[in-house]
Parts: sequence; C-alpha cells; structure tokens
Amino acid sequence: MACAAPSDFSELCGTHQAPLSVFCLDDLLPLCPQCADEDHSQHRVYLLSEAAADCKGELSISLNNLKQRMTVIDKETQNYQQVSKHNQGVAELAEEQIKREFKQLHEILQEEEANRLLLLKQDKDKKLHELQEQTKLMDELVVSLEERIRLTEAELNAGGDGSQFLKDYQVPKKRHCTDMKKPKTFLMNVAEHLGNLKFSVWKKMKHSAVYSPVTLDARTAGQGLTVSFTLNTAHCSPAAMGPEALCVVDHPGRFQPYSSVLAREGFSSGVHSWDVEVGECDNWTVGVASQSIQRQVPFEACPECGLWCISLRDGQYLALTTPAQTLPYSASNPLKRIHVRLNFDSGILEFQNAEMDTNIFIFNHNFTETVYPYFETISHTGSLSIVPNEATVSVTLEGDIVEDFITETHEIGDSKTDSDNQEKKKKTKKRIVKNGLIKTKPMFKQTPEKILFSDEYHVSLFRLQQKKNTDACNQIKHG
Repeated sequence: MACAAPSDFSELCGTHQAPLSVFCLDDLLPLCPQCADEDHSQHRVYLLSEAAADCKGELSISLNNLKQRMTVIDKETQNYQQVSKHNQGVAELAEEQIKREFKQLHEILQEEEANRLLLLKQDKDKKLHELQEQTKLMDELVVSLEERIRLTEAELNAGGDGSQFLKDYQVPKKRHCTDMKKPKTFLMNVAEHLGNLKFSVWKKMKHSAVYSPVTLDARTAGQGLTVSFTLNTAHCSPAAMGPEALCVVDHPGRFQPYSSVLAREGFSSGVHSWDVEVGECDNWTVGVASQSIQRQVPFEACPECGLWCISLRDGQYLALTTPAQTLPYSASNPLKRIHVRLNFDSGILEFQNAEMDTNIFIFNHNFTETVYPYFETISHTGSLSIVPNEATVSVTLEGDIVEDFITETHEIGDSKTDSDNQEKKKKTKKRIVKNGLIKTKPMFKQTPEKILFSDEYHVSLFRLQQKKNTDACNQIKHG
C-alpha cells in the first residue's frame, strides 16, 4: 500500500497538542509520542523523518510503474491505429478485388446470355425457314395431287374393258407412295434452350473458376514477404525489408524474423494434397508446420521444432531432418513443381516431383496436433505459387439411369491366346437412381416387331378379304 505524505498532516496533534514526530506504518498516520503509546502500542511505529523518506521512495517506484504502464498503453494505442490503417487499406484493396472478380463473372454471364439468345434466334429462324420451304413443297404437292385426281377420275370414267387402266395402275400408286413421306417435325425443342439453364451455365463456368486446395493466410506472413490478393502466391520484396517499407502490423501470429507464411487451412485428419510452383526461386522451404510452432523467435527448421519440410538453400536441395539430408537434385536438374501429399491419420508426408511424377522424400511421423501448409522464401527472383485445380461437377439426379458396361469375350478360333480370334462385345446393365440409392434394372431381350401386314399388295384389303372368303368356300366345296 502506498504511503501518505507526512507533510499533508498538521504539525501538532489535535488531541495532545504535541508535535507529530512519529509515523504508524500499519495505519499510515503521523502521531505524537503520547498517541503512539496509548493507541498504537501494538503497531509498527518509527520516526516521521524516516517514514517520509521511505514513502517518497515507494511513491517514486509507483510513479515509474505508472509511466511504464502509460508507455505500454501508448504503444498499444499506436498499434491499434496501425491496425485500423492497415485494415482500411486491406479492405479497400479487397473491395477492388471483389469488384474485379464479380465483373469477370458478370462478363462471363453476359457473354453466355448473348450466345444462348443467338442460338435461340438461329433455331427459330431455321425452323421458320424449314416451315416456309415445307409449305412451298406442300403447295406444289397439292397442285400435283389435284392433277392426278383429275387424271384418275378421267381413267375411271373412260369406257372399254379396263385393260389399259389395270396396266397403268402401278405407276400412280408408286408415285403416290414416293410423295407421301413421313412428316417432318418442325417444332422447336425448347428443352435445349431452357432445360436446367442455371445449372448448365454454372457447370460451364467451372472452366473459368479455379479452386485452390490451400490458401495463404496473409496475417502470418513475416516482414518482407508479400502475399497476392488471390492468396495463392508469395514472394520476397526487397523494398519491404528496408527501413522505408510500409509498417507491418505486429501480432503473435506473424512470423518474425523469417519470411514465412502459413496456409489458412489446418489439417487434423484425412488425406490432403496440393502442388507448389517454385519456379525461379533460388531459396525456398516447403512443407507443413505444427500449430504450436514458435513464430516470434528464431528456430531451426526440423521436425523437433514442428516443421517437416524440404528446401533449396545455397544451391543445395535438402530434406530438413535432423541432421539434414541432401536430395539428388541440382541446378542442372532443378525442381520446378512440388506435389505435397499429407496422410494425417497414417502419419505420412510425401513430396513428389510433379513434373516427373517421381518421389522426392517421405516423412513418417505420428502427428498429434493440427498442421498447416508452410511456405518460406528469401529469394528476390521468382515466387512460390499454389497451383490451382479445375473444379469438377458431377450430379446424379433422381431417376437417372447409370449404365454399367460388361465386356464379354467370345472365342472364335481354336487358339485362346490369339487376340485376332476373339470378339469382344459390350452389354449394358442399366441401374436406376431412386431415393439416393442405385437399383439394378434387369436386362431384357429385344424381340423383333411382328409384321402386321405387308405394304406390297395390288388390291385393296377389302378385295383381299373377299378373296380369302372365296378360297375358304372353294375348299369346303371340294372337301
């Protein structure tokens, strides 16, 4: 407890009118000797001059503590101001980026809309032209049929024994069959233009919308490391490391003094993979880091410190084990793209040469806490980039038919090993999706359609029936 200044009290005791020459440390009061003997005999009492010196020393310590606290508050206030300024700048840049991204999406949609409207117009004009052409043909056919009707009526009304009529009967019949073709469909297929329109456009847009398996957390980027606003590229900027650089807001999650950055995504189970383009960087480190890795103090990149990485340092490729192991790569055989695959549950971290599809190094470790993809570079050339993936769309709708192709091999020749003597056929087994389940639909044999009657006849069906009835009667009579 801080002492009260003795000079603040009266120089004479109000009770005994004696000088205040002693000080009670327990009650923090100046006393006269009589008061000290009567009321403060069990307290710690000593001379007033000594107490004043002690109290001033204590007040001086307290004043220094207050000044130190004020310094900390001023520093925090300045940090808050920097954070506010930083957030304002980042928000403005993020707003511009969002507008730019959506502008691209709007342009894609507008272009797709124009294309689809053009296809609709072309389809409409095509059907209209076909209808006009068909109408013209039908008009010509009507004129031709009217002429045939006139000629046929003339033949029917002509005299004679009818031999000439029977002779020419087949000619108009064949012409008539040739002219009367199956009608053509001129209706527009609206389903081609409107069927699942939004889904079709969205599915088509996946080619312009890439997906990054991991994204960089700019809040963890060390001073001197610049993260792109697409959050998939990091590079070391020489200007950012000088005294004239923009102030980097400091906080416990940021790496100091290393130019390192973590991904936003942390993994505590499952299998995950991502590709890193190291390009022309001549000094980089790629791998994963534990959640508890030290970020504000220097550390050695090794598994004992919570880092499992490979690296390029001073022209030498290394696996950062304890001790580090040299990898069989060099300037004449450099790594350009690295595939990182983490199987958290199995404790396996693999690095592969993505260009050659060959193994680089494998860490085996029993991971006990969340790990984050880790990137570091001090190279002033090139950058570290996370390779984006193209999104895929796969939808199975209710009632969809899924076809399984079953390959059957039929042997024709005597030799079973002769591939020329084998014939492969595919049978299709159809399965129907219903309530999220796939049910098998049994295969069935296609039977040929029954021929009701032949269209090659020379008399009418009525005449044909009459002939059948006559033949039946003749059989009865002869029977």
